[in-house]
Amino acid sequence: MSETRTGGRLVRAMEAIGAVSLMVLMVTVFIDVVGRNLLNTPLPWGTELLEIVLALMIFAIYPLLALSFGHITVDLIQVRPRLRMVQRVLSGAIGATVFALIAWCMGRQALRSASYGEATPLLNVPLSWVLGGIAALAAISALAFLKATVRSIHHPGAPDAPRATEVN
Repeated sequence: MSETRTGGRLVRAMEAIGAVSLMVLMVTVFIDVVGRNLLNTPLPWGTELLEIVLALMIFAIYPLLALSFGHITVDLIQVRPRLRMVQRVLSGAIGATVFALIAWCMGRQALRSASYGEATPLLNVPLSWVLGGIAALAAISALAFLKATVRSIHHPGAPDAPRATEVN
């Protein structure tokens, strides 16, 4: 199996996780608001579920943004293309470092949480699963930043983001 095909499947899987997370988030908020305002009975576990799903959505989508340099950027100073490549390399290296640190901290916390047997109060979801998932997705984000950094070194003339919108 080629790297492109595997990478494409991973990207589609991350997009699907993000989309399903967003749908669960919207449905849960809708049910909670309707229950709270019309029936005077909110979802007792709604906040817990929203916290978990929001973390999943954020950390599932961020690797996709990192791969394509699709995060929000503001160009305050116009620079030469060569310096723009240096900016991309620096931002990629910093992003990889930050997400590697997040992955390490969340992994350490997941192990600690597993040893204590901590779980969410209402849904009883083991916190080690949530923290371990965040650690894994943060590690994927770090790798995505590294891949984007290497790509920007090898292809300095490539656009920052394929679907970027420039506002003047």
